[in-house]
Amino acid sequence: MFSTIRRIIDREGRLPIAAADLAPKADLFASGLTPYCAVRIMLALEREFGVQFPRHAMKRETMRSLESIEQALRLALSAAPVTGA
Repeated sequence: MFSTIRRIIDREGRLPIAAADLAPKADLFASGLTPYCAVRIMLALEREFGVQFPRHAMKRETMRSLESIEQALRLALSAAPVTGA
């Protein structure tokens, strides 16, 4: 999951540093992430994983680090409706 998150951060985050060089707890905003790019990352994650982040996850803290993004994504995945035959 971290590799997908890193790929999306590299594509949508426009950071001056590669996501692979960031520690899981590194502050993405201190690394140059803008609120606009945080929204782009969140939308790309929703498309990639087929989920929708809950309203309460729409805050700066959710996008603060790779670790916080992964936690929010796991919660969104666990809340996603199960589809099947």
